[in-house]
Amino acid sequence: MNGPVEAPSEMEQTTRPLAPVMVGARAGIERQLWANRRLMHTFVVRDLRARYAGSSLGIFWSIIHPLVVLGLYILVFSTLVRGGRFDVQGHPVGYAMFLCPALLGWNWFNESLLGAASSITGNGSLIKKVVFPSGILPIAPLLAGVLPFLTAFGFFLVFAAIVQGVHWATVPWLLVCAALQFLLMIGPAYLLASVQVFARDTAQLLVALLQFLFWATPIVYTNEMIAKAYPWADRWYNINPMAHLVTAYRDAVILHRGPALSSVVYLLILSTIFYGAGRLVFVRTRRLFPDEV
Repeated sequence: MNGPVEAPSEMEQTTRPLAPVMVGARAGIERQLWANRRLMHTFVVRDLRARYAGSSLGIFWSIIHPLVVLGLYILVFSTLVRGGRFDVQGHPVGYAMFLCPALLGWNWFNESLLGAASSITGNGSLIKKVVFPSGILPIAPLLAGVLPFLTAFGFFLVFAAIVQGVHWATVPWLLVCAALQFLLMIGPAYLLASVQVFARDTAQLLVALLQFLFWATPIVYTNEMIAKAYPWADRWYNINPMAHLVTAYRDAVILHRGPALSSVVYLLILSTIFYGAGRLVFVRTRRLFPDEV
């Protein structure tokens, strides 16, 4: 006697209409991303919804949370450091103006890489489908973080306009910084997603490494504060890509200008190297994913 027929999952129902355009697991990553862009959109929306499943406001919490955190930082630091001023290349600003541009960029970086690390192991049932394009999974958390990032930055710019005014050039330069950061994250996303399949402690180790990197990046302090005590720190900041990014975000908001050309070149070179390494590991190991997940 045949057993009861199992109803298709929500994801299977969502992806079934896309089957004619899906490019399978053996296709190149770039081809997968382009051919399955509609499916990518589905995963981005699913990622946002999954974070707040069961809540009445659902996806809107992805906007509310960063706004609450941003508001607390502004309130607390504007009060505790009321008389304190931080010098950004000759422009004195309050601590909230100094901290928030860098912190918002960091939050997107942190949450995206943590999500990417578990993107393959968290979708084992889909990976076991021969035709499923696994190359889209590590990118979905990066794209899902764009909405909270841009929303929080938009409200911060309103605050900045009230405090010191915002120049018209700030927004396009912020978008340039965001594009550079996105490119920088793609390679590590593929690498971490691959390694996590075979070493399940990778995600936990990543949490510790990101904590270290947070405090090793001039987010809550200026470069000069550490460099005065430890002259070698300048060399570290020169090779730390996140140090270049947080400086670029501050330059866009406070100085109304784009990132230094040297930083742009350096970040693009690193993005290319990271992408090449991450892509190589992902392509070489993805045929083993179904057996490991």
